[in-house]
This record gives sequence, structure tokens and C-alpha cells, in this order.
Amino acid sequence: MRKKVRKISINRKILLTSGVLLLLFTLILGMDFYNTMKNNMVGMGVDQAKTVVHAVAKSLDVDSMEGLEPGDESSERYMAALEFMRKAKEEYNMAYLYTLTTDGNKVYYGIDTDESDGQLMIGDEFTETYSNMEKVFEGDIFVQEYIDHSEYGELITAYYPLKNSDGEVVMVLGCDYNASDVTKQLHSMRNHLLAITAAGLAVMLILLGLIIRSIMRGLWKVNDKISEIVNDKGDLTQRLNVRTGDEVEEIAENINTLLEYIRNIMGNISGDSERLSESSGVVMENIMGAEENISDVSATMQQMSAAMEETSASLNQVQSAIFDIYDGIENIAVAAEDGRRMMTDVRKRAENIHSAARTEQKQAYAEAGRISASLNDKIEKSKEVERIHILTEKILDITQQTNLLALNASIEAARAGETGKGFAVVADEIGKLAADSESAATRIQQVSREVISAVEGLAQESERMVQFIENTAMAGYQDLLDTSKKYQKDAEHIYTDMDKFARNSQQLQQNIDSIKESVETVNIAVEESAKGVVNVAEMSIDLSGRMEGVGNKAHENMDISMELKNEVDKFKI
Repeated sequence: MRKKVRKISINRKILLTSGVLLLLFTLILGMDFYNTMKNNMVGMGVDQAKTVVHAVAKSLDVDSMEGLEPGDESSERYMAALEFMRKAKEEYNMAYLYTLTTDGNKVYYGIDTDESDGQLMIGDEFTETYSNMEKVFEGDIFVQEYIDHSEYGELITAYYPLKNSDGEVVMVLGCDYNASDVTKQLHSMRNHLLAITAAGLAVMLILLGLIIRSIMRGLWKVNDKISEIVNDKGDLTQRLNVRTGDEVEEIAENINTLLEYIRNIMGNISGDSERLSESSGVVMENIMGAEENISDVSATMQQMSAAMEETSASLNQVQSAIFDIYDGIENIAVAAEDGRRMMTDVRKRAENIHSAARTEQKQAYAEAGRISASLNDKIEKSKEVERIHILTEKILDITQQTNLLALNASIEAARAGETGKGFAVVADEIGKLAADSESAATRIQQVSREVISAVEGLAQESERMVQFIENTAMAGYQDLLDTSKKYQKDAEHIYTDMDKFARNSQQLQQNIDSIKESVETVNIAVEESAKGVVNVAEMSIDLSGRMEGVGNKAHENMDISMELKNEVDKFKI
């Protein structure tokens, strides 16, 4: 059912607009025709007045009429002229025929053919001034080219100068042509033209209404079909069957094409919405799996961070122990240097030992005891290097745990797919760091074994030296008096041993320096790895938040796809 329009229908708009335009057109055309006919008929009246006044003027005896004065109205020449002019008036259908004279200031009546009570006499003043009539009195013919609607009737006035036999203008012949017939014809023509215009306008409006109704009938069909499509649950399979042979049929075909196009679009949207819903579901599943993997990776990273912190603490302990060992080795080196200088002094004093042996026996015994106690103390301190072996064992255990954690992180990163590539790189770097830590720890063990071996050798040498001093020097101190030369040689031998001991101490100090540098390097690497693991853990937490945001958007996409599918389902395609 067609709804009523809000203001004015197209039918009424076209009829109203066309009616106004037709009315204006017919009025303009009628007025143009009327004005043309009016001008032609007035022109004919003007020509008639001009012809009459010229004919009458040629027939008048101007000389006999010249010199008439007031009171000559009963004279023969006045009456003869008046009779002639009245016949001419009747013959030519004139309303008024008269003569005019002037004294140069005013214009006066002469002979007047008016037979009414208002007949004018000779010398009565004329209504027009001399200035308006001057040209005529000078010999020009004047004809009024319009109808004068006055109290005397519908008139066209013409003035003709009358000349005497000498050629002088002595008076003017005035002719008022009766244009009442022209006016009547014009009124009749106007009424007839208005009637024709009204009839033609009515006929044209009727025809236009029929044409518009025929056009609107096709539009109503199109509108009804579109209304059915709108109100029939969006059935896009319907078609418009309009066979008017005009633009309406073309519009209907275009609407059919548009419906087909919309149906294809709706079909594509329906399929796309289903695919979008499916892909959103897959995305949600992947996001949920990725969130679980990220949580596992985050937990693994936290474990690795704790392990790194424990490793760093152990390395700090190792570094502290190495510093202690370094101090002990440094003291041993100082003691060895002191022993070497002392043996040098012994060698120098060997030549004088014979004379001073008894006096210095107690001093030598005390000095030997002090050296023995000092060496034993330094050797005991140097045995602290064995703690390096224990600590490196802990480092190896930690590196094995780090390798296991790196392996677990690599597995979790592989499970995470694309999102876990970054964690795979970090896990690989941690694995490399664990391998480097294991290599450094192995090197530390090797160096510590060398240090332990050197300390053991130093202890043996020290023991030998102590035994030598106690058993040989002190026990055979009396023999030393007789064998000072031999003691000098022994002193040389002791000096060589002390020099070797000093060199071994320096080598041991250099090895400890290398261990210090290695431990510091490992400690820095472990700290950096711990920072990297913390950063990775923070990144995993941030990535987890981002994945949650992506999941929310995926939920929104699923909702949008469902709403889009619901909208598409409103149409029948």
C-alpha cells in the first residue's frame, strides 16, 4: 500500500509547475498577439484619420472660410462650410470635425460640426495650448497615434494645416476619428483570446495530466515493487516487470540490475562473515594457546633468572676465595723472595760462618724455626686453592641446570611458533652462555689443579728445606764448622731451590690473575644474562598483555561477524 507523501506529490508538482508555465506562456503569447492586433488596428484608425483629414482639407474652400469672426455663425459662407464639413463627417464616420485659428498666443475654435447642445462657437478657446499646436500652424501635419479615451469618446485626433490661395496657413482642420468600433473589436478580441487561452490551457492541462498519470503509473509500479522488497523480509530475488517503453522501463531494468548486484554483494558478505567468524575462532584458539605458552615461557624465564642469580652469588663466593688465595700466594711470593735474599746473605756469610757458627747457632735455630713456621703457615693458606675446585663443581652443576633450562625454553619457544622466535633466540644465547660458563669452569679446574700441584710441590720443597735445616744444618752445625766450603755449596743449592720456588710463586700468581679475570668475565656474563632473562620475562609479560588485547579484538571481530551475518540474513538471496 502506497504511503501518502509528506507535502506535495510529484504528480501535483508537475501539474502545478506545468500549469503555471503554460499559463504564463499563453498569457505572454496572448498579450503579444493582442498588442500586435491593437497596434495594427490603431494604426489603421490613424491611417483612416490621416486620410479623412487630408481628403476633407483638399475639398474645403479655405479662402471663403478665411476671416470668419465671432458672430458670423449665421453667414452664408459659414453655413456652406459647416454643411460641407457635416456631410464629410457623416461620410467618413468622424466623431468631430472642426477648424482652429490662433493669434500667436492662444488657439481658438472656428467652424465646429458638433450638433449637440455643447456646440462651440467661433472664438471659443481650444483646450490645447499654442505651443503644442505651433508645428501644425507652421505647416506640419500631426496625427495622434493612439486612442484617446476621454469624456467625448474613443478618439484618434488628426490636425491638418489649411492654406489659402497664397499658400499661407490661415487655420488648422481638426479631425477626431471615432475609434469606438476599434475599441469594441479590441475588447471582443481580448475576450475571445482569453476564452481561447483558458480553453487551450484546460485542454493542455488535461492532456498533461493524462501523460503524467501514465508516467506515474510506471513509477508507482516501481515504487510498489520496491515497497514489497522492503516489507517482504528483504527478498532480493524479486524483479520489476515494467513495459512502458520509456525511461521508466529503463529505470526498472536498472533497479533489477541493482537488485542483482546487491544480491551478489549480500552473498559475498554472507560468505565473508562466515569465514571471518571461522578465522576469528581459529585466532582465539591460537591466542589462548600462545597465552599458555607465554605463561610457561615466563615461568621458565623466572626460574632461569633465579638460577642466574644463584650462579652470580656462587661466582661472587669463588671470586672472594680467589682474592683470598691471591693474597696467600702474594704472601708466599714475598716470603720466597725474602728466603732468596736470605740465602744470598747466607752464601755471602758462608765464608765467615766458621768463626761465628757457635755464636749464631741459637740465632740460626730460631730463624730456621721461624722460617719453617712461616712456610708451613703460607703453605696451609695456599691449600685454600682447593676450594676453587669445589666452587667450580658447583658452577658446573649450575651450568648443567642452565643447559636444561635453555633446552626447556627452546622447546617452549618452538611450541609457541612465530610468537616464540624471540624466546628461541634468547634460549639459544643462554645455552651458549652456559656452554661458555662450563668451558670457563673447566679451565678454572685445570688451572686450580696446576695451582694445587704447584702448591704440593712447594710444600714438598719447603718440607725438604725444613728437614734440611733441622736435620742437616742444625744437627750437623758442628760439622758445618769444618765443612764450610761444603755448606757454601749447599747454600748455593738452597739458593737455586729458593729461586725456583720464587719463580713458581710468580707463575702461580699469574695463574691466579688469569683465574680472577676468567671469574670476573663469567660473573659479568652471568649478570648480563640475568638482566637479559629479566628483560625477556618483562617482554613476555607485556606480550601476554598485548595478546590479551588481541584476544579482545578477536572477540569483537566475532561479534561483528555475527551481527553482519544477522543483517545479511534479513535479505533473501
